Amino acid sequence: MKYETMDLRLLQYFVVSADTLNFTAAADKLGIPKSKLSTSIAKLEGQLKLSLFERSSRVVRLTDAGRLLYGRAMVLLEESSYLLDDMRTMSTRVAGRLRLGASPALGRFLSETLFPTFLQQWPNISVSLQLSYEYENLFKEGIDLAFRMGKNRDENLIEKQIGSSNRVVVASPEYLKSCEPIRQPSDLVKHKSIQIFEGESPTWVLKSGKEIEQVNLDVAFQCGDFVSLVNIVEGGMGLAHLPWFVVREKVESGELIQLLPEWRSPILPISVVYRQGYNKSARLAELLKWVDQNTQLFQLCAPTKKVSS
Repeated sequence: MKYETMDLRLLQYFVVSADTLNFTAAADKLGIPKSKLSTSIAKLEGQLKLSLFERSSRVVRLTDAGRLLYGRAMVLLEESSYLLDDMRTMSTRVAGRLRLGASPALGRFLSETLFPTFLQQWPNISVSLQLSYEYENLFKEGIDLAFRMGKNRDENLIEKQIGSSNRVVVASPEYLKSCEPIRQPSDLVKHKSIQIFEGESPTWVLKSGKEIEQVNLDVAFQCGDFVSLVNIVEGGMGLAHLPWFVVREKVESGELIQLLPEWRSPILPISVVYRQGYNKSARLAELLKWVDQNTQLFQLCAPTKKVSS
């Protein structure tokens, strides 16, 4: 049986060119002359009998065929990389680097709970953890698996829920001494908020049983790091609506006070997502198995509380 073949090096040149949409920048990144890159792309287009790029004097963009090839080429290149890794580590089998993604807060939590025991079990595996609040492009970034909170927005990924989380409203004891009692969600609007993302008058969605309230607070401080936000709240600068797993120890120690304990955000799923269309490496399969065996770590919702009126 005769099989048609495709040069993986040409695919690599194409993928880097598609990432940059600039042949000069792509050639620099690849460490080859621009003329060689242009010749290689033309050769690939000739083999496929399709145009992969639309070129003009000012802009380069992918054609429909180019966009289709980009996703498939990323899978093929990653597969070839995994194949080489697996061949090189056949003596130990479960070895090599896992490239993972997570939000900073969740990544910090994983580094304290899940990863130490996993790496002790599999000492020949190394982990490269990319922390970002952006929903990573797993194809583009070369990430094997990402831990995410909330709904997955990429239909090309396999998603598996492993836990859940919610947010609670907190303040420092010192701050609460200087203000009127907060007995219901509408009392929150008199206060300034500490929040993670930029925006005008953030809306906090709070739920108690079947009741749902939405409140808007003016912003006193915004920062893309939960540790900094907790520090500001402890400093008495306002109220914050933060994930329970971020503030749990502070609340349990009394350094922060949970307000309106019967009201908290709707539950958000915690999931792992990874790519379809290729065989999982042994190291990724073992990580997924380890996560399945430790799902209790990801039950991160605040305990249900009822307060008397």
